[in-house]
Amino acid sequence: MKLHNCKNYEEMSQLGAELVHAEVEINPDLLFCAASGNSPAGLYELMVEKHLDTPGFFEWMNVIKLDEWVGLSKDSTFTSEYDIQEKLVKKLEIKDDRYISFDVETDDPESECDRIQDKIVEFAGIDICILGIGINGHIALNEPSEFLQPDCHVANLHPVTLASGMIEKVGIPLTQGMTMGVGNIMSSKMVILFITGNGKKQALDLLLEGKIRTDLPASLLWLHPNAHVIVDRKSVH
Repeated sequence: MKLHNCKNYEEMSQLGAELVHAEVEINPDLLFCAASGNSPAGLYELMVEKHLDTPGFFEWMNVIKLDEWVGLSKDSTFTSEYDIQEKLVKKLEIKDDRYISFDVETDDPESECDRIQDKIVEFAGIDICILGIGINGHIALNEPSEFLQPDCHVANLHPVTLASGMIEKVGIPLTQGMTMGVGNIMSSKMVILFITGNGKKQALDLLLEGKIRTDLPASLLWLHPNAHVIVDRKSVH
């Protein structure tokens, strides 16, 4: 795991973009796993700028969605789908045959996770996996637990996650999500974890202890041969 301390959000995003663009240049049809939320939003803006400056740069890239809440409608602006579509997929003009996504309104989340897992296997794994970190140290929706699951699965949301301000704004009770497993993340050829925003300092401090622990899922990245943890030092407190 490589730790990068950046002075602010812009520098953090720029470093992430440099890493992503270098990989896409080498492997244009790679599988890019996109996280929702504010942490990677700056990266996505820079990817869109690259697309506008160099048309065709992302023409062959495949995108897969990292996770999705269970229980929202497809019209909800709180879905990961809405976030990733608006910030990345539409703006990069990623065609439907190059986009893989958990179905927001699936009646069978377990089967939907199996379907996404099969897609990952078809691609022989993820090439670049983008992550944020939860205030409790979760990555994707792999929550602190006595054990962690390797493959795509339905996750029960942790009380700390449920108490987050974003969840409260949804307006309906959420208890589960569909998510990549830690095995999917750890087998990715490159992982980029952005750490930015209020409430993240404790998770960062625990991560920097270097101890591998299932109650801090992000700590598994110490075992990854090509993981970049990029910290926005200005906002993490």
